Amino acid sequence: NLTRFLKRMLTRISKPHLVDLLRIADSRKWLTPRIRYASVRSKPELIKDLKKHFRVTMADGCLVFLPRRARGIPQVEYDLGSKQYLLDGIRVDIPKLSREKPHFRISRNE
Repeated sequence: NLTRFLKRMLTRISKPHLVDLLRIADSRKWLTPRIRYASVRSKPELIKDLKKHFRVTMADGCLVFLPRRARGIPQVEYDLGSKQYLLDGIRVDIPKLSREKPHFRISRNE
């Protein structure tokens, strides 16, 4: 069964990588309603929530996350071989990006 196969492929993504993806999605406001991504949630719960927002397919050794409702989301892929995310076909270090401190600046208008 294809659905069972894709679910098994989703479990090949480590829980920290799932949480990192959800952090990015939350900070960039890709998904509504927001997905709780706290580390106390189980991996099956996170996968279940992802499946509510994305249809998952397989292409060239990558899991492709297709948004069900949202617009303006880059094409999200996860390369199972290299264990890296691709956003619009470009490799992105999602774990590093999701943990960056927000950049801000205070400027005085004189």
